[in-house]
Amino acid sequence: MALLVNEGMRYPFRGDRSPDLLATGGLLGLVAAMTLQLTSVSHSLPLAVVFLALGTVPVVALLGYLFRVVATTIDGADTPPGFRPVGTVFRDGCRLLAVTLGYAAVGGVIVAATVGGLLQVPVSADSLGFAGSLLFFTGTTVVLVLVVTVGYVYPAAVGYVATGGRLAGAADVHRYVPILGHSGYFMAWTFAALFVVPGWAFLLAALSRATAFGVVAIFVAFYAHVVAARLVARGYRSAVEDAAGSID
Repeated sequence: MALLVNEGMRYPFRGDRSPDLLATGGLLGLVAAMTLQLTSVSHSLPLAVVFLALGTVPVVALLGYLFRVVATTIDGADTPPGFRPVGTVFRDGCRLLAVTLGYAAVGGVIVAATVGGLLQVPVSADSLGFAGSLLFFTGTTVVLVLVVTVGYVYPAAVGYVATGGRLAGAADVHRYVPILGHSGYFMAWTFAALFVVPGWAFLLAALSRATAFGVVAIFVAFYAHVVAARLVARGYRSAVEDAAGSID
């Protein structure tokens, strides 16, 4: 597993044009961050809509590139792909965005329903302190488990779509049972999470304010997401090879 992580960390620097790829990804991230910041501070709704629309363009391009990393890794490529052809990147970005929004919506509904159900539990005034603590612990535990579960299934759905599967099939979890139960996928997903979570932290830091650290954070976040995509795609490929065609 250490070799897997080491290979993933070196992956973005492979190839003849790796500096160009990292620069392109970072610059797209900077454009997205600036437009989203302008959206949040704009006092005019039409202007905010314009900034938001402009910000979605680089976001979709970045999603398309990550989708391409997953697809080429599953196909057996050992070097990172380029951003060209641009049209394909945007098409793949839209596909990944659709899968992401779908799983985010499902996770949000489940979490909201769980929290709402826990809030409906009657609590007497005498046991408010103990029951309140118990409900809080139970609620946060259930929410965490649900979020992790959705996050565990989500890369398998992306892998399915990246290998030619239909978008509608991404919602059929039964297709991924051989993948989800594979030890290689589990380990790859775990190590990928160790890069994604800090990557999100750097993204939040970059979006919070326009500073020099925020600029650096954008490039670090792009690198972290590329590594995570590479790792989870390798886990998916290993699971598919061992499953020997047990998913459609």
